Amino acid sequence: MEVSETSQRKNQSVSDMAQKAETVSWKKFFVILAGRTNDAHLEFVAKLESIGQTEVNSPEESDYLLVFCPVASRVGTVVNEAVEKIQGGKPAILVVMHHTFNPVQVLTESRRLVDNPNVKVTVDCLFYEDKLLTSNRNDTAWCDVQKYLGVSKFSIFEVELINFMHRKRDSNHELQISVPQKKFFVILAGKTNDAHLEFVAKIESIGHTEVNSPEESDYLLVFCPVASRVGSDVSEALEKLPGGKPAILVVMHHTFNPDQVLPESRRLVDNPNVELTVDCLFYEGKLLESNRNYTAWIDVQKFLGVSKQPTLVAKFMNYIRRKFDINHELQISVPQKKFFVILVGKTNDAHLEFVAKIESIGHTEVNSPEESDYLLVFCPVASRVGTDVSEALENLPGGKPAILVVMHHTFNPDQVLAESRRLVNNPNVKLTVDCLFYEDKLLTSNRNYTAWIDVQKYLGVSKISVLVAEFINYFKMKLDSNHQLQISVSQKKFFVILAGKTDNAHLEFVAKLESIGHTEVNSPEESDYLLVFCPVASRVERDVSEALENLPGGKPAILVVMHHTFNPDQVLAESRRLVNNTNVKVTVDCLFYEGKLLTSNRNDTAWHDVQKYLGVSKVSTFQTMFNMSQKKFFVILVGKTDDAHLEFVAKLESIGHTELNNPEESDYLLVFCPVASRVERDVSEALEDLPGGKPAILVVMHHTFNADQVLAESRRLVDNPNVELTVDCLFYEGKLLTSNRNDTAWRDVQKYLGVSKESTLKTWLAKSMNYIKSKHDSSHEHQISVSQKKFFVFLVGKTNDAHLEFVAKLESIGHTEVNSLEESDYLLVFCPAALNVGTDVSEALENLPGDKPAILVVMHHTFNPDQVLAESRRLVNNPNVKVTVDCLFYEDKLLKSNRNYTAWIDVQKYLGVSKVSILVAKFKNFLSSNVDFIHEFQILVSQKKFFVILAGKTNDAHLEFVAKIESIGHTEVNSLEESDYLLVFCPVASRVGGDVSEALEKLPGDKPAILVIMHQTFEPDKVLPESRRLVDNPNVEVTVDYLFYEGKLLKSNRNDIAWIDVQKYLGVSKVSILVAEFKNFLSSNLDFIHKFQILVSQKKFCVILAGRTNDAHLDFVAKLESIGHTEVNSPEESDYLLVFCPVASGVGTDVSDALEKLPGAKPAILVVMHHTFNPEQVVAESRRQVDNPNVELTVDCLFYEGKLLKSIQNDTAWIDVQKYLGVSKESTLGAMNNISRKRDSNHELQISVSQKKFFVILAGKTNDAHLEFVANLKSIGHTEVNSPEESDYLLVFCRVASRVGTDVSDALDKLPGGKPVILVVMHHTFSPDQVLAESRRLVDNPNVELTVDCLFYKDKLLMSNRNDTAWRDVQKYLGVSKVSTFRAIFNSKRDSNDELQISVSKKKFFVILVGKTNDAHLEFVAKLESIGQTEVNSPEESDYLLVFCPVASRVGTDVSGALENFPGDKPAILFVMHHTFNRDQVLAESRRLVDNPNVELTVDCLFYEDKLLKSNRNDTAWIDVQKYLGVSKESTLKALGAKIMNNISWKRDFNHELQISVFQKKFFVILAGKTNDAHLEFVAKLKSIGHTEVNSPEESDYLLVFCPVASRVGRAVSDALEKLPGDKPAILVVMHHTFNPDHVVVESRRLVDNPNVQLTVDCLFYEGKLLKSNRNDIAWFDVKKYLGVSMVSTLRASFNRMSSRQWLFVFLVILFLLVLLVAVILSAVFNVGRNTTNYNKTANGLEGIICNNYSCGG
Repeated sequence: MEVSETSQRKNQSVSDMAQKAETVSWKKFFVILAGRTNDAHLEFVAKLESIGQTEVNSPEESDYLLVFCPVASRVGTVVNEAVEKIQGGKPAILVVMHHTFNPVQVLTESRRLVDNPNVKVTVDCLFYEDKLLTSNRNDTAWCDVQKYLGVSKFSIFEVELINFMHRKRDSNHELQISVPQKKFFVILAGKTNDAHLEFVAKIESIGHTEVNSPEESDYLLVFCPVASRVGSDVSEALEKLPGGKPAILVVMHHTFNPDQVLPESRRLVDNPNVELTVDCLFYEGKLLESNRNYTAWIDVQKFLGVSKQPTLVAKFMNYIRRKFDINHELQISVPQKKFFVILVGKTNDAHLEFVAKIESIGHTEVNSPEESDYLLVFCPVASRVGTDVSEALENLPGGKPAILVVMHHTFNPDQVLAESRRLVNNPNVKLTVDCLFYEDKLLTSNRNYTAWIDVQKYLGVSKISVLVAEFINYFKMKLDSNHQLQISVSQKKFFVILAGKTDNAHLEFVAKLESIGHTEVNSPEESDYLLVFCPVASRVERDVSEALENLPGGKPAILVVMHHTFNPDQVLAESRRLVNNTNVKVTVDCLFYEGKLLTSNRNDTAWHDVQKYLGVSKVSTFQTMFNMSQKKFFVILVGKTDDAHLEFVAKLESIGHTELNNPEESDYLLVFCPVASRVERDVSEALEDLPGGKPAILVVMHHTFNADQVLAESRRLVDNPNVELTVDCLFYEGKLLTSNRNDTAWRDVQKYLGVSKESTLKTWLAKSMNYIKSKHDSSHEHQISVSQKKFFVFLVGKTNDAHLEFVAKLESIGHTEVNSLEESDYLLVFCPAALNVGTDVSEALENLPGDKPAILVVMHHTFNPDQVLAESRRLVNNPNVKVTVDCLFYEDKLLKSNRNYTAWIDVQKYLGVSKVSILVAKFKNFLSSNVDFIHEFQILVSQKKFFVILAGKTNDAHLEFVAKIESIGHTEVNSLEESDYLLVFCPVASRVGGDVSEALEKLPGDKPAILVIMHQTFEPDKVLPESRRLVDNPNVEVTVDYLFYEGKLLKSNRNDIAWIDVQKYLGVSKVSILVAEFKNFLSSNLDFIHKFQILVSQKKFCVILAGRTNDAHLDFVAKLESIGHTEVNSPEESDYLLVFCPVASGVGTDVSDALEKLPGAKPAILVVMHHTFNPEQVVAESRRQVDNPNVELTVDCLFYEGKLLKSIQNDTAWIDVQKYLGVSKESTLGAMNNISRKRDSNHELQISVSQKKFFVILAGKTNDAHLEFVANLKSIGHTEVNSPEESDYLLVFCRVASRVGTDVSDALDKLPGGKPVILVVMHHTFSPDQVLAESRRLVDNPNVELTVDCLFYKDKLLMSNRNDTAWRDVQKYLGVSKVSTFRAIFNSKRDSNDELQISVSKKKFFVILVGKTNDAHLEFVAKLESIGQTEVNSPEESDYLLVFCPVASRVGTDVSGALENFPGDKPAILFVMHHTFNRDQVLAESRRLVDNPNVELTVDCLFYEDKLLKSNRNDTAWIDVQKYLGVSKESTLKALGAKIMNNISWKRDFNHELQISVFQKKFFVILAGKTNDAHLEFVAKLKSIGHTEVNSPEESDYLLVFCPVASRVGRAVSDALEKLPGDKPAILVVMHHTFNPDHVVVESRRLVDNPNVQLTVDCLFYEGKLLKSNRNDIAWFDVKKYLGVSMVSTLRASFNRMSSRQWLFVFLVILFLLVLLVAVILSAVFNVGRNTTNYNKTANGLEGIICNNYSCGG
């Protein structure tokens, strides 16, 4: 009766679901094919049918048309023809199908070509032969179609669920499961630190069993850790392999790098018993989480025939139990078929992997064709594909259907193959697929994946059936629960004999024996065996013989020979060869030091041998441990752990131990000692108060965010006998880190407590069973609940707040953002891609906190919503990252794009969010938001006051931080007493620890403080250890690290996190920030007068000089005057004295002499001045030498010649003076800037920009490079005039031609008097990082108020930090702010009528092609025409030239070749075109290679085949061209609006002849080290340009010296140059061995002082190859420059090597070209008249159009 009711309920639920499904719009469609698709369109049709749409047979029956248009020629033509066939009145979906094998093919969207109103949606698809490709393009197309049809994911789910339930309703059969159980024996061939146990546990988890002897085993599991060389270790491991058993060899490489690149060890194995060899990475006692290890485990599973998805199967079972009535058994019917394998060649057993896959889906291999349902034919290609396939099919047994697998032997997983199915005409072969294999393995490749998918489709295998088959295999292994585990442990007794002094080290061995259930007794008579410890005191042989002399007879003995050493890898001869006593059954060697056995491979092997002899298995250990008494512990905390220790306590409780409340009842103490200052001090303090008599475990806790932190072991610092174990742990905030260090610590604790993995496993199983029972629910009612989860946002880069939109979406579905990791249920990680996606993702995941699940959002900055991206999830191997999505954003907005829509859908899927739950959440938000508006906006913002302390020089970078604090409503005050907290800035000058401690020494007493450690770097991703671990001052409540460069905080993840931490500490929420900003906005508009009322205390001072300062003191005086103080002429008028004391002999003497003459009763500031050129000079503080009570402040300054140095010492001195004088930042700004802000009656802000005039003086030849500087000045509103008299200041450009001092003095000699001067010293160099001494120290002309240095090359200023700094200094001097710059630009753009006037410069250009572009350049030409430019037919008519140079060989060569034949005096734009399919290709800028003065702009472009790629590089190029042409967005819009199109014609001028001049030189090669023949590539390049290698230095014109770096560069270079023969010029090639093509090396030329070495270059190589890198390209370019080699000379060299037959061919080609040239000239003459007529007609027509559009009068 119950069964009947249940069945009725189930049927009712299915019918209810069907009724719901009726709400889905079921539509009918008719298919129209506009070309041949090879049936690829059927997949699209099937998708539509899967969502409930129906295909019909005529357009009349359909609701819409589905038009497939495969592209056969050009897209526009094909689309037009397809649209013509669409019958009227019906809406249509147009699917444009592009045939390609590239899934990331970049396409322009076809929808722009469609103007038929019936075509409602147009999508593009990629297909190859008869398959749609798996690609983002196709996914996007399908999403667009679903959107148009109004199909939701919920409706799709309902349809699929109904179909699924109908298929699975029959439940009358029970599931039968069987899994093969195998046994294995472990062989250790070295020390693994127990890392191999993880591998063993994995194998046991799949049902295999470890046994105690090779005889019992089915196979051997050999672990071979690499100790010396892989080949040697592997051969030694295999020498001792027991015969006859198959073996799996696991080669273990010790490294901390999970991405370590290794050659596969299987190539070193020739033992036929080793059937599988894999490589694993481990560190200390842990296997690393890496792709290498994952691949190894997959290979082992494949070899053992094990399925990979037990976890997925468990989830599947839970799903089935929830969805169906749990009173019935699940009935699953998998079609079981039989197959017979035919091999028609040698596959090296690679086919077995394919066979295993077929068996994994429930099919069975049989032994004869008669029994089989189908044949599986493997045909490895040995000669030609066609021949091998035809031979394979000749002997095929008749009547059976066959699957033919054509196997291609290659190591390239991306090998492109023609499909073999076109060669098969046998009707019995139903399916033909191609596979790639290498040696005995199928490759991991798309080709093989596609083949397997095709086989599954043919066999009718669905994903569900595969899952079911695997579920059956897994469940059979777990089904039988009727047998109890029978364990028999032999409990034996032993007696210990000591034959020497072991310092109690033997007790550890005794404890191990007791841990497996053996018992020590007090006499030999009671014992079952003897345990003899023989420490070696003199010679091994003598000590062993003496130990065995007194051995009691008749008892078996274990002899442990103990060697005293501190080396855990000590190599020993085995002592068992010295033992001939028959009672000694086993002899082992152990290493010990002082009172401890060493952690070593030797000791592990010894213990393993003893266990084998005693017959101890892991099962017996498990039984012993399981019967152990559960222990009790008491926790002692000796510092602040932020509750991180609770995780450790929880682990102990998970193995059955109990925490108590007092030490007396406990079995042991658990002491947690967090390190606050120094480890030794903290540990000794922790152990001082330890309660006596109890054993203790000491856990030393180190605070760090670096999981790979290297620590010295703390156990060496512990001498308390009660502390029986000391371990080190890493933690961050309130969490233990996921690290090898912590895993090792926990493993040591488990060893000490005698806890095995099996006991832990049993505890876990019990908890799992309770969990499953608690989750069981047999209710059949539909429950809807919205899971309210909490998330924590983790920013690993700059998103410009674009991520907030994503956060808002999550909050809209009921999730909540929290402020700490501990509160959150999951992490939301935003990773903006800055450089390389792989690098950014890996760096983002490195710092991911431990065990929280994470959603990773990879954010790509682009303005293109259709940007095609490779999915980032393939780069993520962190198990905590549960879902990875890609998003597109631009500036501070997420783009509206399919990519972002798909990302949000994926996140919703992972979170289990349905549309119903979203609706519920929104409804709740709506209700709550309308309850009471009054309480919603009652926000109290705590207004606090802070005082700033500077502990070093920040270059005003700290002001940005102060501004942020003020932006949230806090106020800076001028004294400590007024403040609520202190804000301490500590820039790092030497070492972090030293600087922090010095900063905190001066910290005033009882105020809470925020400490900001500032690190000077230009690298925003700089990795730093957190400085808070160095702070032990209780008043410092939060410590953060900031990155800055010069006077700016960097835009970096580190700074964002620091600001967030400060906000959290201050209790600042986003709402409070918004309120503060709103209040600031209101107050800033109430009254400008009160805001800028600054009171500056005006004081007077008198200067006293106690020595010669070379006027360096004037700098200091000027600073005082800049804050409003005034210098007077007598002490009587002054408020204080300013005493300058330059140190001439000794500081003490000079200071005392200076103070003797001090006038009485006036307070004094003493400035002690030290003469040095080193800005980092460390000086002892002079204040300790001063005992005059009138000197109220003493500071030290550094100066050189007549200038104060830019140094931290001087900055600190000035800050101390400001503090003493009570000068605040407001007063400084008020006095320095004197900015008048005025407001008219309408409250509008008026900005006055000082317009100044300047006169330019050139003191040398600058090649017009100075014009760029002049243009910068004009851009800020300054004006160049024609005479010094009209100017406000002079701008002097002084090019350095000989020496800086001489050139500067010459330049200043002719200077007109009376005008202030800016001196720009210009250094000619091609290195933007050129290091220069500052030229201002050479200037003593009082009119020169500012001196800056600039770098230029030829006629361009370099893009460099030096030039940026120079321009910034000029702006500072001129008092130019960003506001004034904006004002100047705005004023220049606005006319009197306030209307925007747009004028498009109509220019003409002529196109020059210097290579084959496949017409890709036409796209760029079209862009220029779209902004109103016109292409003409000759250079003479043009305003500028447009030169396209596709790179065919090397960039430098191609560019120089392009510019050789350049027409004369026209300005040119050079487009260097790089052929690649990678739109993110990183290129060195080609403009550095161009020295032609006519080329005014050089840009780089990326193209593939005949298309420009959609990339940032191309966008940047187009923007640069627009800037150069002066084209604004408005002019572009106007040009497009007018739609002016011009006819395009291409002509080439062949009037220039090729001039070739080649210098044939000879060179001699000198090798100064081993290059592995990598230098031969360089030699070959020289030969390719016509140079010749000779056999002796005497014959040569120059020497070519190769110097590979073996140790240090300096030493290697000096050694190489010692052997250099006398007077020949030499080229020195310094070769650096690395596999990183972007490796940064310091230029070696600075280390060379040999006058014969005329050129030094650096090259990168790896093994026997030069790397493909920018470094090597630059080196070769420099060599060619030195040798005077052009592309033409290279061609000449090639001509000289041509044979007579080749010359004949060249002559015929030239003759053909001459004929062609005559034809072109005749054609041009014929078309001139016609073109002129057409041009006149077009001009007249355009004139009419323009007049009509713009209403121009007569």
